[in-house]
Amino acid sequence: MVPDVLYFRGHFGNLKNPLASEASSYADSHAITRGSYRLAAPEVNRVQVFGDSLLVEGFDWDSITDVYDRVTQVDDLNLDTVAKGQERSSAILRKEEIRTVSGEITVTVNCGQELYDVIEITDSAAGLSAAKGRVMGISLRFSPKSGSYEQRLLLGAP
Repeated sequence: MVPDVLYFRGHFGNLKNPLASEASSYADSHAITRGSYRLAAPEVNRVQVFGDSLLVEGFDWDSITDVYDRVTQVDDLNLDTVAKGQERSSAILRKEEIRTVSGEITVTVNCGQELYDVIEITDSAAGLSAAKGRVMGISLRFSPKSGSYEQRLLLGAP
């Protein structure tokens, strides 16, 4: 019902509202050993919210222009005002925007990296300079042969 995301630090669950205007946590100064990037359209770019005697629609016009409309519908009789319906449609569109994976990078390990951090990526081989991305997934891999660690970060929209 809200755009907040849940992540865990130790024994505690934390909520974060991933705003599009959020500043980056850090500029990725770790060496990028591999990177792949893409522009993808969200799975949903038009939302119809049905509430108690109301219908509200939300649109991601840029995506609709590119790929036509991809509609989802939400029925919630608890929504009794237009403002609540608009908040719900905005939350759904924002979640879809963030969820759209736009690439992944493999870097040296950063022990302070957390889910949903906004980072700046500079990858000269890909022509990126201080491009923003949101960390949507983190994995760590150890290679016994070389004794090295690497961290893979899945990227979403900032």
